[in-house]
Amino acid sequence: SKWNKEIDWNKVKADGVEFAIIRCGYRGSTTGYLVEDPYFRKNIEGARQAGVKVGVYFFTQAVTEVEAVEEASMVTMLCQEYALDYPVFIDTEGAGGKGRAESLSKEDRTKVCAAFCRTIENSGKKSGVYASKNWFEKNLSTEDIAAENIWLAQYSSKATYAGDYQMWQYTSSGTVDGIEGRVDLNLSYKKY
Repeated sequence: SKWNKEIDWNKVKADGVEFAIIRCGYRGSTTGYLVEDPYFRKNIEGARQAGVKVGVYFFTQAVTEVEAVEEASMVTMLCQEYALDYPVFIDTEGAGGKGRAESLSKEDRTKVCAAFCRTIENSGKKSGVYASKNWFEKNLSTEDIAAENIWLAQYSSKATYAGDYQMWQYTSSGTVDGIEGRVDLNLSYKKY
C-alpha cells in the first residue's frame, strides 16, 4: 500500500517473494469516501512485470450491504485490466476506535463482508476475508460468509485460530529487499 512507498519489485522477486496482496483502495474511516490507493497501479504493474503473483485487498469501512457492494464494484473497476492470481480480499479491521464501522454488530459486519464477497464472485474473481484472529472470533460469523478464502492475521510463531484459513500473516515486522521498513509477511497454504 502507500505505507510501503516506492518498491523495487525486481529486488522483491529476487529476495524470494512469490506473491503480494496489494491494497487497491479503502473507504475513509470518518468521511466514508472511496479512495484508490495512490500506489496501487504502480505496485500491481511492477509486481506483475517482476513475476510476482498478485491479489488485492480493500480496507472497508462499509456500514451497510449497499456500501459493501459499492466497495466491491470499485475494486472490480480498478482491477478490470489486471489479471489476478490471488483473491480479492475485504480487509475488515478496526480503525483505532474511530472508524465509522466500529459499532457494527457481528451480524451486520458479517452481512457487509458477505455482500462484498458475493459481488466480487459475481464479477468472476475469487473473494476472501482478511482479519485478525481476535476479529474473526469476536466480530464475524465466517460460516455466514460465502468466501472460500480466509486470510488470517496472527503475529506469533504458530497460528491458533480454530477456523479454516488459506493464508496466514504471521508478522508485521518482516524485511524484504526492495522495500524500505517493516513489511507484513504471509504464507499461503493454497495454490492459486
